[in-house]
Amino acid sequence: MAEQTYYSAKPGVMDCDIGGERALLHLETNEYFTLNQAASKIWLTLTEPKSLEDLVEVITNSFEVTAAQCRPDIEELLEQMKSANVVEKIEGSV
Repeated sequence: MAEQTYYSAKPGVMDCDIGGERALLHLETNEYFTLNQAASKIWLTLTEPKSLEDLVEVITNSFEVTAAQCRPDIEELLEQMKSANVVEKIEGSV
């Protein structure tokens, strides 16, 4: 079985709903991050490790968008969330 990349919310990140969007705060680093409705949907899914394909499926099932349309945006979001230290990348199997 090939190894896969997964993403998961980091511990120590608080979040709150702000009118359908979310605000995240990493308590150790004080990094602050805001999310639109689609990104909020992804964040709420990351309570346990998910692959990129899992996240693409969440978005295509929730919004009128194709996998080809949303995949690059999800990849960019995950990179931004990693940079903000609110998401971790996990290599291997979970």
